Amino acid sequence: MRKTRFKKILLIQPMHEKQKKAVRTSINFPWGLASLATCYRKAGFEVEILDGQALQLSKEEILAQIAPLDFDVAGISAFSTQYPAVKLIAEHIKKRRKVPVITGGALATYQAEMVLRTTRVDICVIGEGEISGIEILRSWNDLGKVKGIAFKQDGRVFFTPPQDRFIDLDELPLPDFCLFDVEKYLRQQNAYARKQNPGIPAMAVITSRGCPYSCRFCSKSSQHFRSMSPKKIYEMLEALKREFHIEEVSFGDELFLFSKSRFRELTPLLASLNIPWGGQARVNLMDKEFLEMIKRAGCVGLGYGIESGSQRILDNMNKKITVAQIEFAMKYTTKLKIPIKVQLIFGYPGEDETTVQETIDLFKRVDHPGRRFNVITPIPGSKLYDDCVRKGLIKDEPGYLAAIEKSFGVGRVHVNFTQWPDDEIYPRKREAEEKMMKNYYGKKIARRAFYAVSKALGRL
Repeated sequence: MRKTRFKKILLIQPMHEKQKKAVRTSINFPWGLASLATCYRKAGFEVEILDGQALQLSKEEILAQIAPLDFDVAGISAFSTQYPAVKLIAEHIKKRRKVPVITGGALATYQAEMVLRTTRVDICVIGEGEISGIEILRSWNDLGKVKGIAFKQDGRVFFTPPQDRFIDLDELPLPDFCLFDVEKYLRQQNAYARKQNPGIPAMAVITSRGCPYSCRFCSKSSQHFRSMSPKKIYEMLEALKREFHIEEVSFGDELFLFSKSRFRELTPLLASLNIPWGGQARVNLMDKEFLEMIKRAGCVGLGYGIESGSQRILDNMNKKITVAQIEFAMKYTTKLKIPIKVQLIFGYPGEDETTVQETIDLFKRVDHPGRRFNVITPIPGSKLYDDCVRKGLIKDEPGYLAAIEKSFGVGRVHVNFTQWPDDEIYPRKREAEEKMMKNYYGKKIARRAFYAVSKALGRL
């Protein structure tokens, strides 16, 4: 290994501020951070992890945890909604230590220049950090040689050429679990199953990066989509089952079920592990054969990005799906008794009373209660966000990112794309949700009784 003046690395993951401690019953294992930490250790560096999300630490509590630690460089992994945390943590570190601060994740990838100009972060990793993260520390005196980064020097921001090497996910070793209190992550509930099993050890896993589709509202984790092979997925799950006795898995991939032919190889492997699982699918890829394979492989829940029951809105989103495909997938999935978790968006450009009613009507036809809408909030990395900046709908980007820290998609309209006043958006959203539930629960006596009891107990 080439000599470097850095030896000890502190990797930090802030908490998502909008998620109150009182309601956090499960925590996702940070696979990206763990992968980076493992690569650093294999390269000869010492690594310590401060997972503020797992420990449910506020920004101020993270600062207190950092104070007594000994490290030569700090790395912060952050989503775009965590800009205020990155700014505060970087400022805190710089006031007390002469160490570099590096940021990675979606915030650094999509807002590198803004981060470098408005915070005390030294370097942003644009894209994945397993390669460029190590090269940064080995080439500190000549950062221009490191691809896939932006850095600050003499008051100026410099961008290097994009990273042209990508990690083969099959070559990644299992994380060094000794760096984590794994018990904190084994309470993970299956995000896709309607009925939860809170008493069993379970974990969320990631088997791919990015997504092969380009929905206009979505900010992808990687622009270079790839996935582990079925064999690698089996080896990872088998190791987790052997070492941590997991009994259920939630696949946290942006799109887990992206290929029927690939899944055909995975089906017997998943079935042999006998681990119930759930994951994200796409209605345009579903047919009877694919869904029956999914059922045989032990699936206990599927996620469908429905977003809207209006073809006009779906086309505006570049979803590449049709209302007819939604109807087939939801009806046949229900027939196979696989619970469905749908994702819905309210207030996308073009939304009006007609498109909202089309969504309500869709869920009545497929006999499903739907679920809560997410009011559209543009985020960096999406084409919708770029449109908002270009059109002047978002003028103060640091201010905007600070505003969505605690209210991303919840309780506040940040950009209104409809003809309705801001104060009408959430009442209209709730009215649509109520209509969908009444359409479903009002059909049968048993459903009506369940609905009445659940409403009385505050569960709906």
